[in-house]
Amino acid sequence: YHPTQKPTKIIKHILNDFSKENDTILDCYMGSGTTGVACKELNRRFIGIEISKEYYDIAKQRIFNTQGSLF
Repeated sequence: YHPTQKPTKIIKHILNDFSKENDTILDCYMGSGTTGVACKELNRRFIGIEISKEYYDIAKQRIFNTQGSLF
């Protein structure tokens, strides 16, 4: 999806260590939305910012299709 995409497993590990359920996570460089996917799976709120419409659309679809709580 994105040239610097990170594995969701790593992002989830970081979120588990440094946040708790219902915290709000801000990703200023959202890319393809890996942090948003991890947030949804871990019941975190998510705010993502992406300058590229192409990657924004990819991220939006990935997050929407992820199982988890609604935010």
